[in-house]
Amino acid sequence: MLLLRLLFLGGIHDYLNHPVRQNSHTLCLHLERRARLTVLLPAVLNHLAHHHDPHAPEPYRDSRRLHPLKVWSLRESRYGSLAVALGNPVAETFTAQDWTEYRTRRLQEVKASTVNHEHAYLKAVFSELERLALWHKGNPLARMRMVRTDDTERAYLDDAQVNALLDYLRQLPRLDCYYVTLLCLSTGARWSEAQTLRAENVGQDRVTYVATKSGKDRTIPIAPDLAAQLRQRRRIGRLFANAYKAFQTAIQEVGIDLPNSQLTHVLRHTFASHFMMNGGNILVLQRILGHQSITMTMRYAHFAPDHLEDAARLNPVVTRLKESRTTLRIARGGSCALDSEDSKQG
Repeated sequence: MLLLRLLFLGGIHDYLNHPVRQNSHTLCLHLERRARLTVLLPAVLNHLAHHHDPHAPEPYRDSRRLHPLKVWSLRESRYGSLAVALGNPVAETFTAQDWTEYRTRRLQEVKASTVNHEHAYLKAVFSELERLALWHKGNPLARMRMVRTDDTERAYLDDAQVNALLDYLRQLPRLDCYYVTLLCLSTGARWSEAQTLRAENVGQDRVTYVATKSGKDRTIPIAPDLAAQLRQRRRIGRLFANAYKAFQTAIQEVGIDLPNSQLTHVLRHTFASHFMMNGGNILVLQRILGHQSITMTMRYAHFAPDHLEDAARLNPVVTRLKESRTTLRIARGGSCALDSEDSKQG
């Protein structure tokens, strides 16, 4: 029945759009038939739209829920936890409004940046499924904006704090925490990247971090002496045991006060801050830190010695002062010239 409907409508469409020769003896008949069909067609379409055909097959409904939607290139555990927190709804029925309601509740429990990470992750899942032609219902978060966040305080250690921290760690029975800290301060690595470094990825004067946050390997030069010490620890496999708690204890014992939720990451901030203060290039820093966007690296630009110095040199107040000084010098010069001429005449 559905096929007959389509054929019927297709035939009407073809007939209405079929060119008629002007010299045809049936021209009047064609015009009359076209006029009748033009009037009839809206009524036919209205009838088909409001009358259900019991023999027509039901349209396909995608009953997959959020959690069974898998994207193998993304982290399954993180996505599974997020899907459960959302109530694991049928993916086809999940809307931007559902996300808004979840976000409102979630913001009472965690920071806005955490909610934005979840937003970006869920949006990436739908985008990747669309790219793989495994999803055709659109991305429900495509037009959703993330929560606006203020720049958080990013602490860094000064030279005295760095020396005190390393001196304390060097006295510990196990040097795992000392070397992980030294690597983070020397290369700007994340704690997880340095702590999981393998002996195979240490060269004569550089280290290579694999399985990074961006998914791309990074090779960073280090002092040859440090490279030699690392190679002496082990020839193959992981170089260090987990040392997070040891670092936490060291920070407390040394008396370093850090902002909330900043512990090991202060080492990465310290590297970046000192790199720029010592005259480093912002584009080089981006490559060292592995930032995909220069926007992330620009957070450290203000540490550069010449950062925005033109603001003190090219602002309108300075220009006005320069003009005032020039006018004053001219006025003083003219007055002196007049005085000299009067003295000569006298």
